[in-house]
Amino acid sequence: MISLLQTTIANTNESVMVKDGKIYLVLTIASIILIGLFLYVTSVDRKLTQLEKSIKG
Repeated sequence: MISLLQTTIANTNESVMVKDGKIYLVLTIASIILIGLFLYVTSVDRKLTQLEKSIKG
């Protein structure tokens, strides 16, 4: 009975998110944040690599 209730609640939540198109907004924002973090880490890595090369050489 509890699992049936949980499934019903999950299906209701999913249908509301998909129906209103909010799920796409959430995915877009999450993707932008992850891409930004990836670019930031890549940038820091490049700067550290240049700094290490300048210290060694």
